[in-house]
Amino acid sequence: MSGFFGKKQILLAVLVVALGVAVYLNYYFSAQNPPVANTGTSTSESKNLGDAQYVNNGSTTIPPSGGDTTGTTGDPNDYFVQARLNRETSREEALDILRDMMNDVKASEETQQKALAEAAEIAAAVEQESKIESLVKAKGFSDCVAYIAEDACNIVVRSDGMTPQQALQITEIVTAQSKIVAQNVKIVTVN
Repeated sequence: MSGFFGKKQILLAVLVVALGVAVYLNYYFSAQNPPVANTGTSTSESKNLGDAQYVNNGSTTIPPSGGDTTGTTGDPNDYFVQARLNRETSREEALDILRDMMNDVKASEETQQKALAEAAEIAAAVEQESKIESLVKAKGFSDCVAYIAEDACNIVVRSDGMTPQQALQITEIVTAQSKIVAQNVKIVTVN
C-alpha cells in the first residue's frame, strides 16, 4: 500500500487540488461582483424552478489585478479582454500540470489516465464556452464571456439591461451546447 501512495503521487494530488483552488479564486476575485446567492424572497414576478438568474452591474470599474490596489475605470471591453486572458492563463497552467503528469514515467497508469480524462474535460469546456459565446453574440449582445466549471456555467454579458426573454435565450443556448441544467446557469450583466 505504501508503494501506491508515494511522495510523488501525494505531491501530484496536492498540486491538482491547489490548482483547482487557484482557478476558483482567480475567477472569484476577477469578477466585478462575487456570485449572489438566491435569497428566496418573494417578488411580484412569478419565478419557476430553473429560471435563469442575472445580476445587473451598472458599474464599469474594472477590478485591479496583480495586487494593484488603485483600480482602473475604463471601457467595458477591457473587462472582457482581461477575463478571457485570465481564463486562458489558468487553463494553460492546468494543462501544463496535466501534461507533466501524463509524461511522468514514474506515474501509475491510473494517474496518467486521470490526467488524460481531465485534459479532455478542459478541452470540451473550452469548445463549449466558445460556442456559447458565439451564439450569445449572435443574439445581439456585443460581448460575453462564459465560464464552465463541472456542472455550472457563469456568463458575463455586456448589456445595459436584460429582459427575462433574453435571459431565457442565453439559458437555452447553454443547455443546448452543454450538459448543464438551467438552474446551474448564472448570468451577470456589465454595462
